[in-house]
Amino acid sequence: MPLSFPRIALSPRRLRILAPLALVAVAACSSDEKEAPYIERPVEQIYSEAGNAIDRGEYQKAALLFGAVEQQHPYSTWAMRAELMAAYAYYQANKYDEAVGSLDRFISLHPGNPNVAYAYYLKGLCYYEQISDVRRDQTPTVQSLKALEEVIRRFPASPYARDAKLKIDLTRDHLAGKEMDIGRYYQSVGLNLAAMKRFRQVVDQYQSTSHTPEALHRLVEVYLSLGMLEEARKAAAVLGYNYPGSDWYQNTYDLMKDAPKPRVIPVNLSAKAPADAAAPAPGTATGAPTTPADGQPTGAKPADQKPADQKAEKPRQEGKDRGFLGWLFGD
Repeated sequence: MPLSFPRIALSPRRLRILAPLALVAVAACSSDEKEAPYIERPVEQIYSEAGNAIDRGEYQKAALLFGAVEQQHPYSTWAMRAELMAAYAYYQANKYDEAVGSLDRFISLHPGNPNVAYAYYLKGLCYYEQISDVRRDQTPTVQSLKALEEVIRRFPASPYARDAKLKIDLTRDHLAGKEMDIGRYYQSVGLNLAAMKRFRQVVDQYQSTSHTPEALHRLVEVYLSLGMLEEARKAAAVLGYNYPGSDWYQNTYDLMKDAPKPRVIPVNLSAKAPADAAAPAPGTATGAPTTPADGQPTGAKPADQKPADQKAEKPRQEGKDRGFLGWLFGD
């Protein structure tokens, strides 16, 4: 016969008193439970299991297993290898922050390891794969450029240097595209000085990228809008010399045809004096010096005065230098 217990009605006041006691009893019961014992496994077994996880595409699990190798066998030869493999597993799982952290730790602890070149390269890849659209923050792009340049600087003969160079070119092109995007926006809203700064940065720092012809053309547009005709002609000349077959050169050519031409006053150095011109009187600047009664010569040339033909040499040379722009000056 089952036992029956009488029901006791508890008031809210008694419940408030007994509730803390019940929690203490539950905590005492849970403390009696023993934690799962730590079981150390052979390093070969853990490493093999982690490798199988990578083969199955379970990269998160593989990273944890490689971490267990280092925790359980920190002084074994497998531990150093497991550190790098854990970073690779995090990279494959798109856990880039965890991968970079593991790689930085491996590089700092094992700078002379033969695989440190791969660690630097993998770190660059972690940043490279985070490069987003040019309209977004380009911090990963800058970090990728620095990491890949470090690979080439430290390990120029490694098998990773060639791929690093290719990715550096793409990274620089991306950074130039970001500058062009900002410059075009500034130009569209009339902030020509800010736009000029961005376009000049592309020409000065990223001149080997595919954005340089457009940057030069945009500079011509900005210079013309600011009334800087001489600067516009210089930028057009650079564009025409380096990219004569590009569409941007043709656009610049059409733009400069309608630009104001410089006003050059010709200097005729071979002109002769009119026939009816009076001869210079004695004692003038062109006549023979005379000596008045006080003994002071008059009409003598000062010692520092240059002949007229030397004064005209500078305009002649300037006119000669202007001819190299050709079609820009309409010669």
